[in-house]
Amino acid sequence: MNSTVSYSISVFLALALHAGIVAVLLLNWEDQHQIDVQEIEKFYIDASVVAENPYRARERRESAARENQRRQRIAAEKKAEAQRKARLKKVEEQKALAAEQAAQQEAEEMSRLDQLKAEQALAAEQAAAAEQAAAEEMSEEERVRLEQSLALAVLEEQEYRRAVTDDEKAMAYVAQIQREIIQNWSRPPSARNGMQALLQVRLVPTGEVVDVAVKESSGNDAFDRSAILAVQKAERFVVPTDTRQFERNFRVFEVLFRPEDLRL
Repeated sequence: MNSTVSYSISVFLALALHAGIVAVLLLNWEDQHQIDVQEIEKFYIDASVVAENPYRARERRESAARENQRRQRIAAEKKAEAQRKARLKKVEEQKALAAEQAAQQEAEEMSRLDQLKAEQALAAEQAAAAEQAAAEEMSEEERVRLEQSLALAVLEEQEYRRAVTDDEKAMAYVAQIQREIIQNWSRPPSARNGMQALLQVRLVPTGEVVDVAVKESSGNDAFDRSAILAVQKAERFVVPTDTRQFERNFRVFEVLFRPEDLRL
């Protein structure tokens, strides 16, 4: 009886021991399997990151650089276009201002001349009336002689006034032409104070320049060439519409080119 019990206990203990060993082995195998899997997966993930990230980063950098260059190019083109438009606008505004000033000066000059003519006409009428009154008291012969003398004096006065008026108008146009030439002038480095050149200019009735030459040199070839270029750059000047006055004063005329802003 005792032998049977002892044998049973021994068998139970042996089975329990083996079961424990098997359990421990199973647990260790599962942990090792999990560790191996985790390490393999981690290694795989790390390998993926190392294999893909540099190319994508470089591609993003290159794409960003290209986009930045494109934006800079577009910005530079827009800036250049804006500057070009601003320069054109400034030139047009300057031309418009010059034309407006010339028109205003011409209007003021015409108004002054009209007033002067009216005053002179009134004075002539008053003088004629006084002369007429005095003539009525003279003899017929004296009256005829006086009338002839008076008519001649009036004619001479009219011719004088016409000449003065034409000359004043011509001077106004010449002054405007001088201003336009100086505005178009680009000063050469060799230009010095006191330099001047006498230019001979040929125009057509529309005011377009057909020829310009130096009649009296400044003594400096660069200065003379710059004066000629300033005239040619103007292309067209404002001239009188009256044919007689144009032919008399502006078909061929001389203009003294003497800028005031030359350095010493």
